[in-house]
Amino acid sequence: MPPTSVMSVSFKTGLILIGFMGAGKSTVGRALNRHTGLPLVDLDEVIVQQQGRSISEIFAEQGESAFRCYETEALRSLDSVQPRIMATGGGIVGRPENWPLLRQLGRLIYLRAEWPTLKSRLVGSTGRPLASSEVSQEALRELLEQRRPLYEQADLIVDTDNREVDEVVREILDRIKETE
Repeated sequence: MPPTSVMSVSFKTGLILIGFMGAGKSTVGRALNRHTGLPLVDLDEVIVQQQGRSISEIFAEQGESAFRCYETEALRSLDSVQPRIMATGGGIVGRPENWPLLRQLGRLIYLRAEWPTLKSRLVGSTGRPLASSEVSQEALRELLEQRRPLYEQADLIVDTDNREVDEVVREILDRIKETE
């Protein structure tokens, strides 16, 4: 797909990608950045920069609870003036205090994928503490089901199963253009 002209879509606000691990948030975020020219922020990278250590190290040394606090701090550190594309971690939706912060930064786009797709994308994945070899497939599936109603509160829901990245990007940009 040829790049969508930045002029063809109004970006008064950012595009915030949410969804489960393996849904494609980082990949789609990079493609949206290429097609729109909007800056891309990976929230996990912001946390790593702010904390001076990897996500895996934070989980190992301080646990998930500390990581979730750092995630909220990272959200608070971003201004809402500059429209941007932001790829979030899959668990960001679990803290109620994150929702107003996310909405302040832009439109929430849930990249939805079904369990078989997510499972195949997570195989051999590294750097995802909640998808490590110590976590059972059943536990991951239960986590997805717990989070699904939260993800579904997004402004847009876009399916990523069996789709090329550019197809997903085109749908996002088309649907945003329709609502502007």
